Amino acid sequence: MPVEKADLPPDTTGFAPVVYLDRAVEPNRSLSRRGMWVVLGVLAVFNLFTAGFMVVIGAYPAPIFLGADMIAVSAAFFVMDRRRTARAERVTVTSDRVEVFRSGAEAAVWSTAPGFTRVVLDDPHADLPRLRLASAGRFLDLGTHVGPETRTRLAGELEAAILRARNERHPV
Repeated sequence: MPVEKADLPPDTTGFAPVVYLDRAVEPNRSLSRRGMWVVLGVLAVFNLFTAGFMVVIGAYPAPIFLGADMIAVSAAFFVMDRRRTARAERVTVTSDRVEVFRSGAEAAVWSTAPGFTRVVLDDPHADLPRLRLASAGRFLDLGTHVGPETRTRLAGELEAAILRARNERHPV
């Protein structure tokens, strides 16, 4: 007996896939953005007091070098902060896709079905294990900018999420 369109439940046409993992992978930061502003503020106050003292004792060129020093340190902090945000990755495992997004990229740099995706952790007991996603002969390195504990933890989370996504479509 043919099924007519009116016999279908109303929500079958626009279902949203179940999200099993949505994780941002960012490098470790030893200094937050607020901490960076505090350090730069303390350095600026110190340089202002030193420049004032140098002007009082007659060392007029010294404030120029203190200003150049402040500009150089500020530029270094901002370059390091920009590099940190440029290395961010987002890994998403849903019931129908495994996707990896990198900051600066408009589309996913990796998109495969969970049934065909493997998580490969090369030499997990090494000082710096290599974490990769594999599918159909293609590989993608993940978390190249994070430490070994984070890579190992991410590998476990990815394997568990991919297994749950596979089991939704093909229960064991």
